[in-house]
Formats: sequence, structure tokens, C-alpha cells
Amino acid sequence: MRQNIIFVALSALTAAVAAQSSNSNLTVPVDSVNPTLRNQWCVAQYNTCKILCGMSVSKNDCDPTTLEWECTCSSGVSPAVEDYEQTVPFLMCEFAFDTCIANHPNDSQGQDKCETDIRDKCATKPPAAIKVSSSSAAATTSAAKPTQTKDTAVETSAAAASSTSESFAAPTNAAAFLGNGVAAAAAGVFAAALL
Repeated sequence: MRQNIIFVALSALTAAVAAQSSNSNLTVPVDSVNPTLRNQWCVAQYNTCKILCGMSVSKNDCDPTTLEWECTCSSGVSPAVEDYEQTVPFLMCEFAFDTCIANHPNDSQGQDKCETDIRDKCATKPPAAIKVSSSSAAATTSAAKPTQTKDTAVETSAAAASSTSESFAAPTNAAAFLGNGVAAAAAGVFAAALL
């Protein structure tokens, strides 16, 4: 009995970690996507990772042969890229939707099913820098006028500080990104307590 509970707890932990990995829940066979398109998807993934990390990344990889990717900010946070447009998971979802629609010509019920089963699961957030704060080093600076002149917010994650100007990026929910890590840690503690 105890071993079954431990197995279930470890399975939950593995699932939580896998959800943070480089593969979306919705996948298409990689070989069904032409190599040029896969390269374009990796470029989009690479650029979006930089945006999400406020241009400060420690790991930003995408393999166009497998469409496996990794995005980790210098702060150590791995943003939930599947929630954002112009990422491999988003582009894969859009590709699956387009394929579904093409497979249901002149079939409004089939196309409606494509919409609800696939399109509704595709990301809808445009890429914007995520805000990460550390309880030990969180700071906000706004004393001097920032050197920024564009409509984007720039964050420095080295000290988990952010500069703001009259224009700002769309709000994001950094707690959602950290929540999965907390859930995984809790599952690990639960599994250890059972031992």
C-alpha cells in the first residue's frame, strides 16, 4: 500500500516536472511539418523566450529536427511558454488546427469540433516580459528617467529589479509560473513523508 502511494506521488511529481519541459500537451508528428517551417518555429520560440525573460536568458534552445525547446531566464525561472503566442507549442497548436480544418472541407460540424478541440486550447497571450521578484532582493527603481524610449518594459533580472516608464508591458502572472514548482516541491515532500 505504502509503495503504491509513493508511486502515485512520484508519478504526480514527474507529471508536474514534465509539464514544465519542452513539449506541449498538443503535439503533431514532427515529420509532418516541413523543415523550413520548423526552422521558422524555432526562430519564433527563440525570440519569444528572450522577450519573456526580459532579454536575460540562461538557456534558450530549440532543435528544428525534433522541435524540442528549452527556455530558462537568468533568474532561474522557466516561463510557461505554452501560454504565449509565437512559441513552438502555440505554432504546433495552430498547425494542428489548420490541419484539422483542411481535413474537414465543407463540414461545418467537423470544423466546429476543430475549433473547440484544438483552437480553443492554443495560447492567446502575446509575449511580454514576465516579472519575477525575489523576497531577498526585490527592488523597483523609478528615480531617474529610464533610458528606454520604446513602448516596452525592460527588466533586469540580475538583481530582480525592474524599471518602469510611462508605458508598460501587459501584466503577467509570475505566480502561475512559480506555482507549478511549489506543487512539485509539495508532492516531493509528501512522498518523502510517506517513507
